[in-house]
Amino acid sequence: MKAFLKNIFASYIGSCFGILTFAVIPVIIVFAIAGAMSKKIAESISDNSSAGTLEENTFLVIDISRGFSDHPTFSAYNQSGVLFNDGEGSYGLLDTIQAIFVAKKDPKICGIFLTGSSCATGYASVQELQRALESFKQSKKPVVAYVPAPTTKDYFLATAANTIWIHPLAEVPLNGLASTGIYFKNALQKAGIGIQITKVGKFKSAVEPLISDTMSEADRAQRTQMLSANWKMIAGTIQQKRGVDAKAFFDTTQPAKGLYTAKEAQELKLIDGAKYTDEVITELAEIGEFDSDIRSFRQIALEDYFEKKNITRAPKLNQKIAGTPEDEIAVIYTEGEIVDGEGSISEVGGERVAGMIRDIRNNDAVKAVVLRVNSPGGSVFGSEQIRRELEVLAKEKMLVVSMGDVAASGGYWISTPAQKIFLNEMTITGSIGVFGVLVNVEDLGKKLGISTEAVTTNALAEITTIRRPKTEQELAVIQKSVDDIYDRFTGLVCKSRNIAKTQMPSLAEGRVWDGISAKQFRLADEFGGLASAINYVRKELGDDSIRIRQYPGETNRFQEVIEVLQGKGSAPFAFAKMREKSAAGTLNNAFVDAWKKLGALNDPKNVYARLPWDLDPAE
Repeated sequence: MKAFLKNIFASYIGSCFGILTFAVIPVIIVFAIAGAMSKKIAESISDNSSAGTLEENTFLVIDISRGFSDHPTFSAYNQSGVLFNDGEGSYGLLDTIQAIFVAKKDPKICGIFLTGSSCATGYASVQELQRALESFKQSKKPVVAYVPAPTTKDYFLATAANTIWIHPLAEVPLNGLASTGIYFKNALQKAGIGIQITKVGKFKSAVEPLISDTMSEADRAQRTQMLSANWKMIAGTIQQKRGVDAKAFFDTTQPAKGLYTAKEAQELKLIDGAKYTDEVITELAEIGEFDSDIRSFRQIALEDYFEKKNITRAPKLNQKIAGTPEDEIAVIYTEGEIVDGEGSISEVGGERVAGMIRDIRNNDAVKAVVLRVNSPGGSVFGSEQIRRELEVLAKEKMLVVSMGDVAASGGYWISTPAQKIFLNEMTITGSIGVFGVLVNVEDLGKKLGISTEAVTTNALAEITTIRRPKTEQELAVIQKSVDDIYDRFTGLVCKSRNIAKTQMPSLAEGRVWDGISAKQFRLADEFGGLASAINYVRKELGDDSIRIRQYPGETNRFQEVIEVLQGKGSAPFAFAKMREKSAAGTLNNAFVDAWKKLGALNDPKNVYARLPWDLDPAE
């Protein structure tokens, strides 16, 4: 048997080496040669894209179909897949807000034009963008939104504009919010996969899809409360911004039409008009100026404006990205599932992030830290690694947390060392609870004709096995561990938020809260987004001009090669992309997301502090 495994291992290593030699290395060489040959050309193209002065009467175009994430625009998080598909990375939220603030005072910018559909970001981030756009309008320059086929979220974002247009064949969807549960109990049983659960908290429903075929009443109650709070916020915003009676559209006790044609939406003052692309170009050219070179209104894409105003830019090939001795506020991003170890680009690796925090703590140039949390949680071990480093950092530097779209469970765990917590009204937070998932393949083995036996020295020697279900004794030991972790979690919350332990049963138990409720229950301190948190820190430091450095920041890529092969420049707004929403694409994404979530369950103790469910950012 040992020789067999040795041969298999040798064959595997040989195959990997062959692939590396004959596939990967040649590709790297080709890219290296192309990069070297194109360096001067690429630098010239890059320089030309930001050279010269911005012309008068220019619209800043923001393509919302690109989506917005917490990480910087040119970070690996946002740009990792650009080379291998036809899409473009998301805009960094802070980069975008900074660009809007700069454009507010820029005499060459005559207005902001929002366009595109299916904006992939959360409702709390949308609120941050709305506030930035409201600030921009104080300059008396217009914000115009053309969302050809809006989702509810697109329309919600567009309400910050002075003018809203949609396509004549489009509809305004005000049909409500939904949260769907998918349950695998019967499928797992048919496959012969056994699941045993340990948890604390009646609302900690993250495990329900594995052990149930229906939604529990507790989970239904918290989902209803969350959706109702967000729907009320959407209704109030539309009523305030559009001057309409929102009750007619949002009374959940009455049947609603839900989808409003362009004509109906205009009659109800939900929009200002229905226009085709050519009509939009004509209208904006009258507000600004017609550009004969591009046969459209004069415009600059958001990404080009970043570079034009030195807000952010894509690093050049092999350019060293280094810190400076200048004083700075470090903005640390924790966006994605929290996992043990290093984690992938889209995950919050406990070991990787903890090391980054340690480096920041030892950097004398960093005077304060803003931790941006946009995570449903995950591994308890990974969460504790991050929390501990933040706790040590907070003894030496100011630490403020800005909660994004979701900062729940493990996301709340890592927020506990903060001296102050900011969040938006539509932030999803809380979910203070833990659970463990114990998988066994005994029935699967029987179906395949595989049997197992074990020899042990102690009753608990096989407590980690997956060959059979756990015994009652083993379950009791594991449950005790989960109980201890839950007690630690609630203790951290009580200490950091100055909340009496007697209050925790009503606040914890895994229950999820909206931002308004969280602030009311003292789980957070102030309403406000990332910009608000940064401004607070600047005020506390007494330095309004102290620079911001984002961690992790921009990443070196084959930027010059990409620019030569793909070209570079401002795309007219008509090229704004609509996200793939086909039935096949949606089904494929559902399976891919489910597989990713299973892969993220890598806590060494199989104990997790995670949000019970996920929200589709594009809905």
